[in-house]
Amino acid sequence: MHAPTPHARQDALRSVLVEAQERLRAVLDRVGPEDWGRHGRNEGWTVHSLLIHLATAEAGFVSSLRRMATGGGGAAPDFDPDRWNAGQLRRRGEAPPHELRAELEAAHAQMLELLAGLDQAALDQRGHLSSGEDGTLEDGFRLVARHKRGHTRDIETALALRPSAGSG
Repeated sequence: MHAPTPHARQDALRSVLVEAQERLRAVLDRVGPEDWGRHGRNEGWTVHSLLIHLATAEAGFVSSLRRMATGGGGAAPDFDPDRWNAGQLRRRGEAPPHELRAELEAAHAQMLELLAGLDQAALDQRGHLSSGEDGTLEDGFRLVARHKRGHTRDIETALALRPSAGSG
């Protein structure tokens, strides 16, 4: 049995984050121009609004996790995700999908860069997560991947609800 490498935790987190991003990217590649307005299982959320949410949340996660890594505590204790999401949707509602996808990719790259620059002690740094719970920085990175996987499933559901060819 081999001793874990000094960066085994970062490597595992990177793998989880990259897998979630790759799956999301593959699903977004299947979205056609007529699909952006489709609704999935979340009432009021279209594929386009989910992409807005994912792009802006990823950038927000980077800032929050960076604060947490330096001992700044993470998300503000009074952070209200519903209010934040509504504001982002209002501000970014007209943003075209290609722009949002580019922002999402840039934020994902920043997330991986942040992770690569951390040591083991930083991963144990505690703070407030945007989910409303307290946890470690490692928990925060895992939350990012879970969040992305959940909304990837939401987009897949919306695409599965497309009328089949020849129907209607």
